[in-house]
Amino acid sequence: MKYYIAGDRGLVGTWYKKLIPDAEGGNTQNANYTSRISTKQDIHIKKPTHVVINAATVGGLQEDLDKSFELMIKNLTIQNNIFEACRFARTDRVLLQGSTCSYPEIGEQPYKETQLLQGEPYSTYFPTALPKLMGMYQCRASNEKYDTHWRTAINTNMFGPHDRVGEHAHVIGALMQKFVDACKNNSDSIEIWGSGNQSRDILYIEDAVEAMDIILNNDKYDTVNVASGFEISIREIAELLIKVSGYKGKLWFNTDRPEGIKNRAIDNSRLKELGWVPKYSMEDAFAKTYKWYYDNGTQEA
Repeated sequence: MKYYIAGDRGLVGTWYKKLIPDAEGGNTQNANYTSRISTKQDIHIKKPTHVVINAATVGGLQEDLDKSFELMIKNLTIQNNIFEACRFARTDRVLLQGSTCSYPEIGEQPYKETQLLQGEPYSTYFPTALPKLMGMYQCRASNEKYDTHWRTAINTNMFGPHDRVGEHAHVIGALMQKFVDACKNNSDSIEIWGSGNQSRDILYIEDAVEAMDIILNNDKYDTVNVASGFEISIREIAELLIKVSGYKGKLWFNTDRPEGIKNRAIDNSRLKELGWVPKYSMEDAFAKTYKWYYDNGTQEA
């Protein structure tokens, strides 16, 4: 097997490279995935058997609001260029990073893979959701026409060291940074967007990349949820962060700020059927992640 990680930095790229240390790959410093010719040449020269597509601009709720047009153009271009390059190089196994934000806004929960495209995603998530859904069907089209094993991991909210920080961070990263800043500056309160009652499925990154690699190498399912399988509220996440950080101030749940969809529960039956078992408890995962943010959280991942 020869791995190529398109987007080998950031949260997923960094940890996938730790899982497969001899994997080749590229990032914004040494590859241009917005260029069709450059992408095709790079993958063709390296001739990987396995390609992980992690090269995309993905942020949180604020970035979806701020840069919807730019996100759609850039991510569809990158995705299509890598797909074409993989086809040109006759790559048998490809893993696309999908997202649970692609599930319908209204639907029976926990969401199962068969519910994708059975209704519109939450409108704010369109810039992220629609390119992922298109990519999922491109993978299926390749499998049907060329007998490949192209897979889509429908990823939940992942967190861990090397995640994004700042205004455009993911939900857990944004909260981690707020607690770090509050502890370092002795702040007496922390603002949290929304009521705190909204809930999410979240998963520690080391457990997540193990799941992704199982999906990439499985011969049964083309689309699999990568999820913990249980919900946790934003308020519960904040309370856990109080515990691991030792923060002594108050929490201010600002209901004037957007909070996204109310809840999203994700079914992980397929993933467990394929043999995946998480290694980390939520408290241990939060403690490891908080320490990284405390030491490194001012750096944009």
